[in-house]
Amino acid sequence: MCWAYLSRLKPVLRTHVEQILVAGTTVVLDFPGNTRRQRAWFKDIYSPLGLPHELYYVAADDEVCLKQLKRRQKEQPERAQFDTEEVFRMVTSHFEAPADSEGFNVEIVERGFA
Repeated sequence: MCWAYLSRLKPVLRTHVEQILVAGTTVVLDFPGNTRRQRAWFKDIYSPLGLPHELYYVAADDEVCLKQLKRRQKEQPERAQFDTEEVFRMVTSHFEAPADSEGFNVEIVERGFA
């Protein structure tokens, strides 16, 4: 997704998510939360409303992730051009694991390769 479009989409998405949450419906966001800054956006949605939340953190080392990536390349060849080890390394070089100081209710999911 082009970052210019993302900046235009976030305010609209935020309003929509807030309305759904206020109505009492659960919302699952599969949105990048790789950095403190990205996660702060999530917190800005639920925190002012005083709503409960959960942040799922999948704890998996690079070896497990790369094995899954190679499996995905075989199972979904249309993704193979983008799902590469180079892209994985670039993305993970910016990753920041969630910290207690961020104030999230974190559910840690330990992930091995199956």
